[in-house]
Amino acid sequence: MQHIANRVFISYRRDDAAGYAGRLEEALEQRAGRGSVFRDVLDIPPGDDFVAAIRARLAGAQVVLVLIGPRWLGGEAPGSRRIDAADDFVRLEVALALDSPARVVPVLLPGAAMPAEAALPDPLKPLARRNAMHLSDANWDADIDRLVHAMALPRPRRAWPWALGGAAVAACTVAALCWFKPWATPAPDPAARLVGTWQAEVAYAWGARHSERFEFKRHAGELTGTASFLAYPRAIDKLELTGNNLRFETHTQQSMGSETRELTHRYSAELRGQPPDERLALRMQTSGAFDSNPPLEFEARRVAGPAAAPAR
Repeated sequence: MQHIANRVFISYRRDDAAGYAGRLEEALEQRAGRGSVFRDVLDIPPGDDFVAAIRARLAGAQVVLVLIGPRWLGGEAPGSRRIDAADDFVRLEVALALDSPARVVPVLLPGAAMPAEAALPDPLKPLARRNAMHLSDANWDADIDRLVHAMALPRPRRAWPWALGGAAVAACTVAALCWFKPWATPAPDPAARLVGTWQAEVAYAWGARHSERFEFKRHAGELTGTASFLAYPRAIDKLELTGNNLRFETHTQQSMGSETRELTHRYSAELRGQPPDERLALRMQTSGAFDSNPPLEFEARRVAGPAAAPAR
């Protein structure tokens, strides 16, 4: 395994910032390249030693982002907080990062303030002297751009035509031969496979369970549709389909007392299998809520359409 490929290491406490960690990973990989970001929950293979993997990934990281939300310390009273325990994984990650050559950047999430040096255990006190950056839901894209600029990560390299040499010529020749084969089978259209209704049983972090439906259709030559949240259909926005991979988002509102917030639900999905056993592997991240919940992963399967009416 090439640990050095993960140039950015995201450190976070799961019950404090899991939703933001997944959302940040996705945004950074869109800008810095796939595989450039490491975070524990998805990137450690089953059976690997957690602590050894953390050490190895930190050894190859150029930048360590320490996500700090309102519950990052893991408690209120000094001495009884999780951050005070020597075996706390967040403490271990940050302490190792501060002792490494990597650049360590505190990233403050909505509702969080930078902990004072006196509030941190001794191995983490240098963190309070690092200049922090902020992420907000209202200015998410602009904040991500500022963060990427501050990290000064190089963009993924692209191969130029003159560097491809004979391989490019050979590829073009093969492509030309394939183009003129009258018996060639046209490539399947993922959009055509996606059109229809899909259903998934979703268990939410707060204990609710709902049958969620995803309906895709073509309108004026473009793919559009709805995705339900808490069993109520929401219009799909910013839909992108690349091969078998799909991205889109929906919006809802959440109220608490006199305050109302707009929530953004970002979905990424992969179309897997072949008819009649097709399925959508989905991952949903919600931002803007009053509390922070980890991303949800679930599968949706195609719902058979109604039987055609007999001809009259």
